[in-house]
Amino acid sequence: MRAVLLALFTLSGCIVTRLPAPTARLADDERFLAEEAVPAPDELAALDDEFDDPASLAGWQTFSRAEGWPDRVKQLDVATTRPGHLTLVPSTSFWLYDHHAPLLFREVTGDFMVTTRVRVTGAATEVPGRKYSLAGLMARAPHPEGSSDWRPGQEHWIFITTGTGDGDVPQIETKNTVRSVSRLQLSPGKTGWVELRLVRRGTTFLLLRRFEGEPWVLARREDKPDMPATLQVGLIGYTDWNSSRGYFIFHRVRAYNRRALDRGKPDLVARFDWIRFRRPRPAPAVAPQEAHPSGGR
Repeated sequence: MRAVLLALFTLSGCIVTRLPAPTARLADDERFLAEEAVPAPDELAALDDEFDDPASLAGWQTFSRAEGWPDRVKQLDVATTRPGHLTLVPSTSFWLYDHHAPLLFREVTGDFMVTTRVRVTGAATEVPGRKYSLAGLMARAPHPEGSSDWRPGQEHWIFITTGTGDGDVPQIETKNTVRSVSRLQLSPGKTGWVELRLVRRGTTFLLLRRFEGEPWVLARREDKPDMPATLQVGLIGYTDWNSSRGYFIFHRVRAYNRRALDRGKPDLVARFDWIRFRRPRPAPAVAPQEAHPSGGR
């Protein structure tokens, strides 16, 4: 494949794929996923949050509390910093292989479609100034054993985020992790508000994004039979790979996971406008093509 189409390189041993935009088109039997979510009543609509009530934060679980890991959040509030928004400011952290970062989630069983509207900036700039500073949606296999019985090689998750990755320009990052081995894809992004969508249909996961005033684009499609029926589904943020990459390069995962990093230079402010959960619509039936009477075409 010509280098102009794909560029493969390593991020300190991790394979990263850089893609042009748009990365992929929806297949005929998936175009309905780019339509608006099924309006209520829907059993999953009870998980929605418009982020206009500070008390709604109590209805979310955090990865750190649920599984007993250090809190990597500098600031987290609903409708306090900015009315009508959830504000997430992570400390230096990253989701990669066995390394953890902030995750705010609901537990969801079975097929789902989760959509959010998010804007990512730096603390004082339109684009974060530290590498791999992004926020968005994740679906992760839970680990009820928690930190006390943690073992490496057990992470299974998938996400789509917006922010900046390996440069100083807006990017979309998708990442699929199986048995704690992560595969990254980066594609061009835009500043301002972005809608992100993560869909599960059986073992198929689809990641979509939509810039303001533009149609939905399929960023990634993965088959993940590794995922259990019930997943942690929600919002993530991470920042400042510059300060934390040594933990990955030198395989210091236990040291990283056991303490919050307070000496870095985090630079990410994520504002989530809303998040909505739905069951995905069944795929529309595709009419079989009529055979030519002579058997020809």
